[in-house]
Amino acid sequence: MINFKLKDTKSYKPVGSSTGLSMSWYWLTEGDLWIDLGDSSLYEYSPKAQEYFGGLKSQYNEYQIIRFIEDFTALFEVISESIPNDIYRLAENSAKFLQDAQKWLDLNDAEEDQQDDFYFEKYDKLISWINRRSLDSGHLVGGPKLSFFRNKDKIRVTWQADYKLENGIDLWTAGEGSIEFSYSEFINDVKDFGDRFFKQMQEQVDLAVEKEWNGIQIDKQRLLAEHSEREIDFWKQFKLLKGKSPSETKWELIRELKSQMDEEIKRKA
Repeated sequence: MINFKLKDTKSYKPVGSSTGLSMSWYWLTEGDLWIDLGDSSLYEYSPKAQEYFGGLKSQYNEYQIIRFIEDFTALFEVISESIPNDIYRLAENSAKFLQDAQKWLDLNDAEEDQQDDFYFEKYDKLISWINRRSLDSGHLVGGPKLSFFRNKDKIRVTWQADYKLENGIDLWTAGEGSIEFSYSEFINDVKDFGDRFFKQMQEQVDLAVEKEWNGIQIDKQRLLAEHSEREIDFWKQFKLLKGKSPSETKWELIRELKSQMDEEIKRKA
């Protein structure tokens, strides 16, 4: 599911000014990342976008893969929480649910003195169950948004990657979509990704330690230590996927707010 290709250590560009260049473990994680979900590949540029930008070395987004890992693992505990059946059915078309919520927000925008109260007391709480399970790729302009919804022994992953450039060209190939598979398969996919990533990063670190950096600042002892720390933290977070998460979401409140939304849209729209 989660694929990557780290850059060759010879291709890495140190950071900083010409008088103080440096290299660290973080920058060694630079590479291509893409996520295969059914017939779609997330973080893959469309052919027209590749042609528009020109000079792209890969059809996939290139950045520090640890950024994805940090954002992804931060969701593990809430992903492990099983969603009630009725709410899970809404997740199948979460885009429509969010559109309805936005419509509800727009209907209440006219009352400016109550706008903030409505936003935080109703709208924000209504969509919180989606936002808490979503990875929005906020470091990318028009980045794909992925959401993860577990229901007992299955999980649904939805995505929005329909951003268009100013000239109307689709930035990504994936568009919008949704796929369901077993939760155990999801856990195995995440484990496989972690095994592959940290094995290859160990090789990167070993090469970086052996390399002569010719005046570029690099703390090789810190490089080794940070690799160990990052790997330990990943597997610590991974255990949360397999544990029993306490149900912290106020599902009854979500149901009440949705009922209010449906009734008000029907009455006012």
